[in-house]
Amino acid sequence: MDIEIIRQSVSKNLNQIDDIIRKDIQNLMKNYKIELKSLSKITGIDDILLKEFMDGKNIFFDFFINLKNFNENNNSNTSNPTYLLNIIPMLSDGVLMISEDDRIKGVIDILIGEFEIKYETLAICAKLKLEDVQNFMNDTNSISIEKKYKLAVASLFLHYLFKRLPN
Repeated sequence: MDIEIIRQSVSKNLNQIDDIIRKDIQNLMKNYKIELKSLSKITGIDDILLKEFMDGKNIFFDFFINLKNFNENNNSNTSNPTYLLNIIPMLSDGVLMISEDDRIKGVIDILIGEFEIKYETLAICAKLKLEDVQNFMNDTNSISIEKKYKLAVASLFLHYLFKRLPN
C-alpha cells in the first residue's frame, strides 16, 4: 500500500475524531455551561490550547505532544488529555443517565473497594443506623430522603477527604 494513501486515511480519521471531540465540548459549553477555563482546570490542559483546538487551529494529538514536551522540561504530569476524553461523556451523558441514588452508591462502592471503609463507618459519619446504609445499598427506595441526604453528604465528604491526586 502506498504510504501517501495511509497518511491521507490517518489524517481523515484524525480530523473526524477531532470534529467529534469539538462537538462534544461545544455540547458541554452550550447545554451544561461548562467553560473552557473549567475544562482546563479539570484536566490540566492549558486553556489557550483548548481554545485553539476549539477554533480548529490545532488537533487533539497536539495535546499529547504538548504534554510530552512539558513533562520533559518540567518533570511534571499535570495535564491529562486522556482524562478529557473520559470526562466528556460522563459530564454530558452521565448527568442524565445515572440516577442520583446510583451516583451515591458508586461513591460508596469506591469508599468500600478502594479505601476499605465499612458500612458501619458510613453509618456513624452519616449519623444513621447500620441497617439504613445496608438497606440503601440493597434498595435505594427503602430509606427516607432525609436519610439519603445524610448518607450522600457523609459519603461525598469522605470521598473528598480520601481522594488522592494522580502521581
